[in-house]
Amino acid sequence: MDRLKKGIQRIRFALYCLRQSGDSRFVKRVNELGKDNNLVELIKTDNGIIQEPVYFIDMEESHSGFFAEHNRLLGFLYFADQYGLKPVVRFHKGYCYAEDHPVNGTDNPFEYYFEQPAGITVEDINKYQHVLKSRKENSKQAVLLNEDANGYMRNEKYLQEMGRITEKYIHLNPVLKEYIESEKKKLFGEQAEADILAVHVRGTDFKQNYNGHPVQVTIEEYRQEARTVYDRGNYRLLFLATDDEDAIGIFKKEFGDRLVYYTDVIRSKGKETVMNSIVDRKDHHYMLGVEVLRDMYALAACGGLVAGLSQVSYAARIQKKSTGHDYRDLSILNKGINYHQKENCPD
Repeated sequence: MDRLKKGIQRIRFALYCLRQSGDSRFVKRVNELGKDNNLVELIKTDNGIIQEPVYFIDMEESHSGFFAEHNRLLGFLYFADQYGLKPVVRFHKGYCYAEDHPVNGTDNPFEYYFEQPAGITVEDINKYQHVLKSRKENSKQAVLLNEDANGYMRNEKYLQEMGRITEKYIHLNPVLKEYIESEKKKLFGEQAEADILAVHVRGTDFKQNYNGHPVQVTIEEYRQEARTVYDRGNYRLLFLATDDEDAIGIFKKEFGDRLVYYTDVIRSKGKETVMNSIVDRKDHHYMLGVEVLRDMYALAACGGLVAGLSQVSYAARIQKKSTGHDYRDLSILNKGINYHQKENCPD
């Protein structure tokens, strides 16, 4: 029934547009609507007493991975920064890392992990007279920094600017900040982080070569490049972050006791994404987010990085820049992007 109603609504809208097709101004505005990156929705609040406007980043429900959503959020925060607006962020229950109960004292999945960028909660919004709600086009302003790049291809200008946005707006909540720092110290021990080579192997569902996604880099290609960079840079340890169980065995054989990695991580074999895994453990969805965040911060802490084109590796590079540093060795394995007729890109 819902599909029928939506179909009727679309037909009515199409007929309306057809009747207005002789109005050049109407046609121009419709054609430009999806290209207007600075439009927002004004939310009316009846009891607001604070006149300063806030920007409500209400992330749409999606089935994307943790850092696909996070990197999209950076685009919205960039928009807020450009217009001098105080951002408030909410992730929905449909978010893949959301639980059906509060985590760390909150029902907002964004706050499971992070502090609100401006210290304003979603509940505080009613105190403000002027609430500007985000539109998906707003995040595209940051994409324009890429110039000719797009999708998974991001240039240095974009990464540098997102590093600035991260430093200004992205802060782990106290619970997670203490946990991630403690875990990193236990993993790396007394070894200087500058002497650790980080490797991120993106496997599992990337093997399906989704349309518009990077061509898969094999585990063997990652291993060969890691060995080259490790020896050339005289590194003392190699930190491996991966969603693919097969990568652990291959890197263990190559690097032996020089290899470190988090052992309490849900990984997968074959072509199934970890994001959709079903495991009987407390707060499984939340913990999947914790695990990939912990990996990312460790990747960003190391002296060098070997990785492919992935949302996690981009997040690590951005996080590194947010600290005012760059990797002394950076090797990004890029075999191009899949462009084919089969529409197999996940939602």
